[in-house]
Amino acid sequence: MKCCKPSFSISKRTPLTSFSQVKGILLIWILLVTTSVTAHAETADNPCNVSGFAHQTWNETTQFGHGLKAVPRAVIRPRSLIWELPILAATGVMIAKVDRPADRRIQSRSLQQTASLWSNVGLGMELGSGALGYGVGCGHHHSYLRDTGFKALAAMGAAGTVDLGLKLAFDREFPTTGNGAGKFWSGGRSFPSGHAATSFAFAAVVAHRYPHNRWLKWSAYALATGVSLSRYPAKKHFPSDILMGATLGYVTGAYLGDH
Repeated sequence: MKCCKPSFSISKRTPLTSFSQVKGILLIWILLVTTSVTAHAETADNPCNVSGFAHQTWNETTQFGHGLKAVPRAVIRPRSLIWELPILAATGVMIAKVDRPADRRIQSRSLQQTASLWSNVGLGMELGSGALGYGVGCGHHHSYLRDTGFKALAAMGAAGTVDLGLKLAFDREFPTTGNGAGKFWSGGRSFPSGHAATSFAFAAVVAHRYPHNRWLKWSAYALATGVSLSRYPAKKHFPSDILMGATLGYVTGAYLGDH
């Protein structure tokens, strides 16, 4: 009797690990490294040791939870509707008239690869900057820099979490799925853009923590804009995905940066 060896095949089209997973792993790795590097702090209540880091994480999580509870009331305030309605209108127009024609214009494979690489590199720079600010602030006893770095990472994590919830809720097709129609509730995670959400969360924290440093503030926004817009030529997201992701990130970062 001949015994047939089981064969296993992996489709080349399906990556074993998506970049979203890599992004989460990278963020956790950075937090662990910065915690271990600064764990030599002398006092138990120092925000730079393990217990202090955990306490600060809990505080930021609680603060963000309070912000989520206030969302229903905040969205209907007149001062909020002034900017909410135009963004919602622009998103609707993009979904109806802009997304598909814009997506068809991107045909260059090399452009897609370059744009995708740039967006990932830019996001890595933001994660690294937040971790560096936290580590340097701890090492040089610069509490404001330390807290800024921590808040930037916390805002990126919070925006990414909310973004994931919206992705699951809207279930929109990616531009490369099917005929590129971008249908909602059709099996996808395109809306909103996670890169745009996390990037603008980082930029908003930096801008709100250093409002008088124009160079730093506009550099952070320029990097976030570059990361976000590059998702369009990379054919990872539609323009409306990017707009909504950037809005989500800005609101999250501005809130945590101010509180």
